[in-house]
Amino acid sequence: MATYKTEGIVLKRTNLGEADRILTIFTKKRGKIKTIAKGVRKTLSKLAGHIELFCLTDFVIAEGRNLDTICGAETIKCFFKLRNNLPATHAAYYLAEIINEMTAENEAHPEIFVLLNDILEHLDSGQKKLLVSYFEINFLAEAGYRPELYKCLTCHKNIKLGENFLNFEIGGLVCGKCHQGDIKVSEDGIKVLRLFLKHRISVIQRIQTNPKLAQEVEKLSSDYLRYVSQKEFKSKRFLKILDDIR
Repeated sequence: MATYKTEGIVLKRTNLGEADRILTIFTKKRGKIKTIAKGVRKTLSKLAGHIELFCLTDFVIAEGRNLDTICGAETIKCFFKLRNNLPATHAAYYLAEIINEMTAENEAHPEIFVLLNDILEHLDSGQKKLLVSYFEINFLAEAGYRPELYKCLTCHKNIKLGENFLNFEIGGLVCGKCHQGDIKVSEDGIKVLRLFLKHRISVIQRIQTNPKLAQEVEKLSSDYLRYVSQKEFKSKRFLKILDDIR
């Protein structure tokens, strides 16, 4: 039986029988895979502490006919603080749901893997500002839906200051002269979206945004993801509830 090693982050766990678990893992080398962890729910299981949700783990996996089997696992990094922060935990569930719903099995996405790990690190450190929006836009870009933010997609002229609009169907900005009922985007909103696609998250965390601008960017990224995916993500509802409470 052939085995392989890969780093991975557990996205989802489902109990099977009395002692086993089915794990959905987003791996660095193979993308999303489904595996079985046998006997992991037993008290003396050596694997149990190394296959927690959202932890970065080094896996040894045996290929199987239907499901691959986890033979060994060693935690590289576990985001313990994230678990004690309810908004951060729900954000992590949302990111995991996006990847689980929108990527195919055994299709590598190394850039998305790095993106997820970076976002989890920042959530673990207590930061939340624009993290989810940053993930949504960059996930879409890596999945082939990078929005055009520099030229009008109708007249193909460079976007200038003034009234500009976002068209989800054609995937980018439309100038004030060409728009037809598209979503208006502020100049600062365009700047933030451009920064999202140009810089790592550590740079984005230093951006100063007022609540109105942050709300605009969050709605644009969320609505664009919803349009592309044609899905309603269950975890998103919990994020909205938490925002409403705050």
